[in-house]
Amino acid sequence: MTAIAGLGLLTACTTPMFTMPPGPPDYRVGYHDGCDAGYAYAGSPFYEHSDITQPPVSGDDYTAGWQEGFFKCNAGYQRIQRALNVAFGPP
Repeated sequence: MTAIAGLGLLTACTTPMFTMPPGPPDYRVGYHDGCDAGYAYAGSPFYEHSDITQPPVSGDDYTAGWQEGFFKCNAGYQRIQRALNVAFGPP
């Protein structure tokens, strides 16, 4: 049972490829990489902190996907943090 719970936590550490938006393969890979970078920049405990806010030099589809993934995942994690601070923070 503990192994199943551990596996569940490990799978939460990255964005699964099946959750990527539709589009060309390069866009989807860029979205995945950008989402991971967005979580790292926002301070998710599952990622080593990173100050990277721009995609690596690559093709247009990858860059567009990276930027979309970065901003969506960064904003989503920050929204969770704000909700937790409101619920459990000091009065």
